[in-house]
Amino acid sequence: MLYRLHTIAGVFVAPLIVVAALSGLLYAFAPSIESFAYRDELTATAGGPAHTVAEQAAAAQEVHPDLDLAMVEVSEDPTATTRVLFTDPTLPSSSYTRAVFVDPGDLAIKGDLVQYGSSHALPLRTWISQGHRNLWLGTPGRIYAELAASWLGALSLVGAALWWGWAVRRRKAKSSDSARNRNLSTHSGLGTWLLPGFLFFTVTGLTWSLVAGSLIGDVRTQLNWLEPKPAVSLSAGDAAAAASPHAEHMAAGMTMAPFALDEADRVVAAAREAGLKGLIDVKPPAKENTAWTVKEAREPYKLHNSSVSVDGATGEIVDTVDYSQWPLAAKLTNWLIQLHMGTLFGLANQIVLGIIALGLLAVTFAGYRMWFLRGRGRTSGRLPSPAGATRLSPRALAGWLAFLVVYSLIAPLFGISLVVFLLGDWAWRAIRGKKSPARKEDKDAAPVGN
Repeated sequence: MLYRLHTIAGVFVAPLIVVAALSGLLYAFAPSIESFAYRDELTATAGGPAHTVAEQAAAAQEVHPDLDLAMVEVSEDPTATTRVLFTDPTLPSSSYTRAVFVDPGDLAIKGDLVQYGSSHALPLRTWISQGHRNLWLGTPGRIYAELAASWLGALSLVGAALWWGWAVRRRKAKSSDSARNRNLSTHSGLGTWLLPGFLFFTVTGLTWSLVAGSLIGDVRTQLNWLEPKPAVSLSAGDAAAAASPHAEHMAAGMTMAPFALDEADRVVAAAREAGLKGLIDVKPPAKENTAWTVKEAREPYKLHNSSVSVDGATGEIVDTVDYSQWPLAAKLTNWLIQLHMGTLFGLANQIVLGIIALGLLAVTFAGYRMWFLRGRGRTSGRLPSPAGATRLSPRALAGWLAFLVVYSLIAPLFGISLVVFLLGDWAWRAIRGKKSPARKEDKDAAPVGN
């Protein structure tokens, strides 16, 4: 039964997985592609001492005098430009901001682009990301990605179990060295070696998905597995406040209250003195009588993102959230997301993701070829016999049923599509009026869980 279900689901879901793997292959290298494509905007060439952050922000404000300042991204790298971000109501959502690139040395404007999310994605990487996320179809397209991610994990685990049973039987009895068995060795062996990578794609992919992602976000909120934020009130010492699961996308788009721009340099100096290093996101107060917030931005090989809130008038630290204070689940989520995006460990990270994506394509195509070879000259493949269910022990059958039920609760689109496949298979066999007969090749090539 597991083998038949693995085959049916593989045949119909594999096209979605292929699309996800192909778009994911491009997505894996998107950070490097972005760095090359926008090298002029990202590189400061003037040299010399840097102007103040306030002067850089003022220069950018001249480009968009009608927009509100949302954030300034300040780097310690003298060859990097400063990004000054503005809220723009004409953009698709609050996740998008208008980014003006300023050369710190001479205040020259190096570029004016649209930036997306907390990953600082510029237009090309955003376009690649949307293709991987939803095939540029918006919300309906996210269904494809969720089905691909959820079924990848299920197919991988079931496939590994089937391969184990097949490998045990093959050691006990000599199997034919047929083309199909060789394909099975490639499909199962490579899939087993890449199993951790496939499960990684499933876990991180579902975190961002439409339905399962919402459920996971609710669980994180209920268990307080969220990134803590520094208190910003200047009138009371509030404790660090937890953000919503999507706060990283919304914060950059908030409407900012009036503030003194010349406070920015005082705030940056205080944050540096407090220990924040590298690229930092500097956000002005969201409303009256609140503090500026400064956070260490995500960068390659940076495993911590501490943050502080600063009184702009005095430069005093209002509150500090060290990365060690983050819940472990929030840290893992932060790291796993960056791993999936190919940004946590730079190019090495991207190469590993690319290898896994290519391996997934190889496993999928080997599975398709194996299925077609079952047809023995027919125009399409033949499904395994459903009689394999009788070869599962009661304990194994109960275990697999429990796994499928629990997984369906976590990933509802998987559960719905699983029911559709099972009903479709039942209807197909009922119409045919008889079960598919088992053939000798099944004994040699078709692994069955036990």
